[in-house]
Amino acid sequence: MDSRYITLCIFLVLVLHGDTTLAETCKQFPKWSPLCFSAICKASCFIEGKFSDGYYVKGHRCCSTGYEYVCNCLLCKN
Repeated sequence: MDSRYITLCIFLVLVLHGDTTLAETCKQFPKWSPLCFSAICKASCFIEGKFSDGYYVKGHRCCSTGYEYVCNCLLCKN
């Protein structure tokens, strides 16, 4: 066999193997607020992520249930 072919096969095995240690761990973080706007929710999630041991904001969403507003943050960590 050609050495380039063997090198390519080994490289493909290493790339396609898939390492589970690189998986993200995510958590939902609901945060109550008197009013919920997208910019305020995003900033609030960003601050919460910075104070939470290396988490980053993957998504945010404002929800309302009558008179209560909740900013749902999706915080993830590698």
